[in-house]
Amino acid sequence: MMLSVWQRLNFLVRELGVSTALLYLLDRLFRRISSTCGLYYYLFVAQPLAAQPRLPPTRGKSFTFRLLQAPEPVLNRLDRPTAVINQRFAQGAQCLVATKNDVLVGCIWFIRGAYLEDEVRVDYLLPPDGHCVWDFDVFVAESERLGFLFAKQWDAFDALLKPQGIRYTVSRINAFNQRSIASHRSLGAKDCGRALFLRLGQFQWMLSSQRPFIAFGGRPELHIGPKGAPES
Repeated sequence: MMLSVWQRLNFLVRELGVSTALLYLLDRLFRRISSTCGLYYYLFVAQPLAAQPRLPPTRGKSFTFRLLQAPEPVLNRLDRPTAVINQRFAQGAQCLVATKNDVLVGCIWFIRGAYLEDEVRVDYLLPPDGHCVWDFDVFVAESERLGFLFAKQWDAFDALLKPQGIRYTVSRINAFNQRSIASHRSLGAKDCGRALFLRLGQFQWMLSSQRPFIAFGGRPELHIGPKGAPES
């Protein structure tokens, strides 16, 4: 039993590194104490829109893409609470959906200017030059995860936004999720900051590499963007 625990700990350290593994274990401990407690460790990345499509036009032809700016029944397959979907559109988010035979199989949510985080109390502010959007809740149906949809969806996203002058899409990743980090980096994403949040009930503490760096309580505004981009 002890050997098994040691093996799991050793694997965790190899995968995450010592410091991130320690934060992960602390997060597990806090969540066992209470569902209102936890450590949230985020990595922020800026992904350039691709200069050329990732797939030739003959690939992924079975998928249809369209942009939603208001709730529609097709989003029911996402299994997100109606209140969450409504709140996203209310703050100005849009959703690029992918369908196959009229069934939703993927989507990318994105927003301009600022994004209101829903896991912790923080707002992310993008650079004021208008060259970035914030993407979140990227979804690919399990049935399509070994096919062309992942790349085709990002090609459709780039094709939609490049003519509008967008150069980067910025997002936050759970720093404990190495698979998600690797997926973003395979698309050319570069690190542009980190933040650690401690939640104990209603109390929240933040430590970040981005301005304002430290916050106790309240709802801080973090300035996130590609390296060298002007801050708002």
